[in-house]
Amino acid sequence: MNFGVALLVGNSGRVAAIWLTLILLAVVALFALALPRGMHHPRQISAWLADNAAQKRAKADRRAEEAAEAIRYAEEIAVAARGAATTAERRRDECQRAQAAVERAWQAYQRADATLDRARRAAAYRVPAVPLIDEEHADRAQALRRSAQAAYRRGDLSDTQLLDALTHRNGWDPALHPVAQELMLARAAVAHRCAAYQLSIDAEHAAWQASDIATAAVRSLRHEVAAAESLAEAARAALPQRVRPAPSARRVTAAA
Repeated sequence: MNFGVALLVGNSGRVAAIWLTLILLAVVALFALALPRGMHHPRQISAWLADNAAQKRAKADRRAEEAAEAIRYAEEIAVAARGAATTAERRRDECQRAQAAVERAWQAYQRADATLDRARRAAAYRVPAVPLIDEEHADRAQALRRSAQAAYRRGDLSDTQLLDALTHRNGWDPALHPVAQELMLARAAVAHRCAAYQLSIDAEHAAWQASDIATAAVRSLRHEVAAAESLAEAARAALPQRVRPAPSARRVTAAA
């Protein structure tokens, strides 16, 4: 009985040894098949293994560089998107201020137009023309100067209009009756306020155009950020865990 057990144990050991030998021979054969044709010398095999390892390292380095570039681009485009969102918000604020400026310019124009209407009714009564003495002429010139300066301080006259009134150019005659002078001032104020109102409308239109462009830029950059972050995440996931950079926590949160 003991002899039979010993025989079985001995046979099992020999069988295991035979299988191990066959496996080693198969591995060697597969390795030999993997070698390039005509390469059998140990030095050639060592050189081939070294070259293969170098190629794998170069491929890994390229993947790491591509991943780093994708991550860097995603971060840069995210910064650009945040800047564009800030600009869009500032443009919207400018639109609000431009709208308020248009309203103020319109109200100022209406006040000037109402003043002109009163001046026209006052000037409807003809004033007899009488020769002026030097003292009266000086008084009217001083009155015109004071009235023009006051209108300028109110914003009813432009720099050019004030200069014309003070230098008695372009129809500003100090010899005119005070009623006629007030009519001239009222007409000049209406012309100035009308021009200012038109400029405010143009400024509002330009502000809205700039706001639309800024908003469109934010939307475009937000899409670009999403695509870039997706590529960066895919590139990061393809790297080995030991060299994988941590994902950026910064995201574009501004609304377009």
